[in-house]
Amino acid sequence: MQIRYPKSFFKLLFVGFMLAVLPLLVGLLGNILAIEKLAAQSQRAVYDAARIAHASRELNDTAASLERSAQQSAVLRDPALWQGYENLHAKFREAAAKLTEMPLEADIRKNLDDLLQQEFALHEALTRNQAAPAEATATARRYAEISTATRILLVGSSTLIDREAESLRDLAAQTESQARTQLLVLLPLAVFVVAGFTYLLARPITELNQGIRDLGERRLDTRIEVTGPEDLEQLGRQLDWLRLRLIQLEEQKSRFLRHVSHELKTPLTVLREGSELLAEEVAGSLSERQREIVHILQQNSVELQRLIETLLRHGEAEFHLTSVKLQTVKPAQIISAIVERQKLACSSRRIGVSLETEDFAMQTDPERLRVVLDNLLSNAVKYSPDDGKIVVSARMEEGWAVLEVRDEGPGVAPAERERIFEPFYRGSADAAGTVSGSGLGLSIARDHVLALGGDIAVGEGQGCFTVTLPLGTP
Repeated sequence: MQIRYPKSFFKLLFVGFMLAVLPLLVGLLGNILAIEKLAAQSQRAVYDAARIAHASRELNDTAASLERSAQQSAVLRDPALWQGYENLHAKFREAAAKLTEMPLEADIRKNLDDLLQQEFALHEALTRNQAAPAEATATARRYAEISTATRILLVGSSTLIDREAESLRDLAAQTESQARTQLLVLLPLAVFVVAGFTYLLARPITELNQGIRDLGERRLDTRIEVTGPEDLEQLGRQLDWLRLRLIQLEEQKSRFLRHVSHELKTPLTVLREGSELLAEEVAGSLSERQREIVHILQQNSVELQRLIETLLRHGEAEFHLTSVKLQTVKPAQIISAIVERQKLACSSRRIGVSLETEDFAMQTDPERLRVVLDNLLSNAVKYSPDDGKIVVSARMEEGWAVLEVRDEGPGVAPAERERIFEPFYRGSADAAGTVSGSGLGLSIARDHVLALGGDIAVGEGQGCFTVTLPLGTP
């Protein structure tokens, strides 16, 4: 499934932030609304409960006073007492009217209506029977039923308040449960959104990082593709353009090395053949001085051929470092063969070579190892003083093969150790030979060591190069 990215990386970042925050905002808004609803209902319930309680109590107190006043006015037949009764009757009706306006349950409202009708009937009967004391007294006694009914109504109001409090507790519990449910649902959703956008953000960054790493490690055969916002995809296309440009430059450099080496070989062949003919005295006998000159020509032509082959090997190493052929070899045997090949160069300057090699086997590419040791030994011979001594050692250390070539030359200056392995770089130390080096030997040695998974380092003081290679499984 193709992922559709926004055009801008910053827009993707903004969208991811908003989508991650949105569930939390929804949950927060829902909780705020639920809490506001709970607070409003609580306030309304408390207010209504207080009003109902006050009105019920006022109605009950008025009913008790009304009962006493009715009985007194019926017995004593005093106009002042009758006026007090009328005032209490009006107050009772007023308190009942207030209670009627309040939010009451159906059964309480029905009891209140019955109470009002009953009190109204008693008031009418008491008014009619003022001239008949016996009937008036009997009617006044029935106000006790009114008092009892108002007490029952007061108890019902208290029960209503208790039910409202219980309803508020249930609503609070429901709100709390709703908040927990939202938290359990929205938090994983937010984490999922964050994880998803983290992947979407990290994916193009990882691809860019891998592309840059491939360029740095010269893995140029893989196309650099970045999937993501348009600006990052454009950056990926620029990196791929850089990869193609590097490939072109590498091909041009390799072609240049091959052409130069080939062009140099043609006059070199003529030069060597001419020096061989002179040495064989085909053109006539030579004096001792002439033979010495011809010998110098032969030596330098051989040296020139070696430098040309070094150029070719360097170009080959540049483009075939990935081809490593592992074999089980003994470093001591390879070192002995290389020392034998360099014997003539060493004997001409009376340089002694000492071997300190342990007898062990390792898995490596023998040809690459030979090139590494050959270049290091050639470098040591070049910079060793006449009558000097070179020590070549091989040992095992903690699962690694450690190879060292030490000479008594001036060594590498501290300021040059960072660049000594660069192609065509030659240090400031003077070589003892008549022909200066090409500056490729150590670069080729390092390339092969890295291809074998090892490391090469230059020591301090006199000339010393240490190569560390994995032993592998012999």
